[in-house]
Amino acid sequence: MERNQRCPRCGAALPEEASFCPFCAGSINRRTAVEPPSLRWRRVLRALLFSAVLAAAVLAVFLLTRPRVYDGVGEVVYTDADGTYQLVLALPENRYEALAEQSFHAAEGEPYRVPSRLYINHTDSGADAGQLFLQKVDSATAELLPLDESLGTVSCSAPAPHSAAPDAALVSLVDFTARDAYTAQMVWTLHMTNGDTIRLRQELHVALIHTYNYHPEDAPMETLADLQALVDELAEAAEPYDKLNLFLPPVTYEGSLVMEERPINLYGSEENGRRTTFTGTLRVASRDSWITYIQGIDFVGDGGVGISASARLWVEDCTFTGWKTGVLGYGDAWVNVIGCTLADNEIGFHFNSEGDVASHSLYNDNRFVGNGTAVRLERVPTDLALDFRGSLFSGNGTDIDNLCRQPIDITQAVFE
Repeated sequence: MERNQRCPRCGAALPEEASFCPFCAGSINRRTAVEPPSLRWRRVLRALLFSAVLAAAVLAVFLLTRPRVYDGVGEVVYTDADGTYQLVLALPENRYEALAEQSFHAAEGEPYRVPSRLYINHTDSGADAGQLFLQKVDSATAELLPLDESLGTVSCSAPAPHSAAPDAALVSLVDFTARDAYTAQMVWTLHMTNGDTIRLRQELHVALIHTYNYHPEDAPMETLADLQALVDELAEAAEPYDKLNLFLPPVTYEGSLVMEERPINLYGSEENGRRTTFTGTLRVASRDSWITYIQGIDFVGDGGVGISASARLWVEDCTFTGWKTGVLGYGDAWVNVIGCTLADNEIGFHFNSEGDVASHSLYNDNRFVGNGTAVRLERVPTDLALDFRGSLFSGNGTDIDNLCRQPIDITQAVFE
């Protein structure tokens, strides 16, 4: 059965189920437009990838250019466009080894000052980079973390170059007075001109020194034998950092006294015109770095050496007469002579030591009278200028025989 269907093109009648016109050969099926597959998801993916790459690049630039913070215990290695540097808190004898902590012993209630030194080295060559690096530093500070005030007081100075440590880029001086043992943390902070921050930390440990005073009523000290026995006993029995003071009676000790194990301080006295006097040599050769103090004693000789010291010594308010050498510093010792009278000796004060530690620059208020040579400087540890302010030089064959050309300050000394 044929359906009444005509060709849409030529109008001819078409058989049933015809798919094309037998007269004009035209198709009689309606075509449906086919759309190509969408590419939108690809565009979205490309946009996401581009955004991720851009964000990563921005983050990388930020991380490379943002101010950085360096924090180390005793040492920090810092790199910038000019090179790599080692910043280290250290001792003068080894500027490359970090000193993470410093320990000190202090007598209760007495003031102390100690340095904290910052060295800056090129990591490649090890050369001193202090001056170059400081041009990159905007400011430098040093502080100590809060302490329990009942234990003592402690403070530190603003970091700055210091003549006592010429190789150090910066030095901060720590002042403290202890009532008990304590530990503090010192924090150096360098703010760089490029915005970076460098922190170096160092712990300071303070142990308390116990002081023991001995008077004639406490122990026998009337004769040199008594005194030598007491010195030997205390040197063996006392703790290494105990401070021992002997207050001597106004007697004359015949013979020589030797103090070679540890520092023991001797303080003379005066009564009814009599003053503590030694007629033989006092030899100071303690084995540690503490200073031995000698004060208020007359040394009356007939040749020889009044005091010979191969350890650190501080002599004050003493007299030296009739010696070949009144006071001799030798070995690696630093010796200070202050407020003393050195008269009628072949050499009043002879410095012949080659150590590397200086105690103090002052040699003030001495009287050098009638000596063959008042002061002979043969070898002196360090190049610290010796200050003779207020000292009198009178009637000496030679006032100052400066064989080693040590820096001295005699601008305030008196020469007659």
